Amino acid sequence: MDDIEKRKMRAQALRYKRAALATMGYDTIIAELEEISEASDDLRWAEENCTEPVLDGDEDEGCGYRLDFSELSADCERLLEQLYDAADMFDDCTVALIGNRFQCVGYDGYEADYFALCSYDAERAATESGKRLMRLTKAEMLSTIGRSVGIMMAFYDLRQRYDYLRAALHVVLDHNLDTLHTVRGIEDTYSAWCEDGCRIWGDTYRALDRACDALDDIYWIM
Repeated sequence: MDDIEKRKMRAQALRYKRAALATMGYDTIIAELEEISEASDDLRWAEENCTEPVLDGDEDEGCGYRLDFSELSADCERLLEQLYDAADMFDDCTVALIGNRFQCVGYDGYEADYFALCSYDAERAATESGKRLMRLTKAEMLSTIGRSVGIMMAFYDLRQRYDYLRAALHVVLDHNLDTLHTVRGIEDTYSAWCEDGCRIWGDTYRALDRACDALDDIYWIM
């Protein structure tokens, strides 16, 4: 066996030494918070630039979405700062506390990436993380646990808020965009009908009639 294979096997065997929760690990949360922050800014930009046509000019509703996404982006930044401060012990704390109940991953130094751990290695990872956690004083341990649990709860809440806001805005945008497309289709068909002499027969008239039928009756109420 050559040196490369030996290093690969040794790195695999030591994955449990640097473990994290698969869906709530430090690096995973950092990446997801950055994605949420960027997506929130994008959605806020889309809402700001599409208020008139797709939110029916409802400025109050537009302000509501802008405020919600602004707060979400700001909360992402604050939680990222808290995570940076907890970088040294966050994964150890979470793996030691609940690593035996959730899927754990271990860092492979050779591959420079995380990989799923089997149940045996996951137990070893929880034990190893617990040993490092127990080197702290009681006060430091309580502080570390409280901070890590608080970050996890805040992240879960923030992710739920983002999913809800994104879904709510997409429902509004999709519905009003469909209506906008229908109205524009009527306008285009009406222009074609006018160019055809506004005759009450023929293909352009029938196309205009079908386009008008596609718009809900409520939009015809003056």
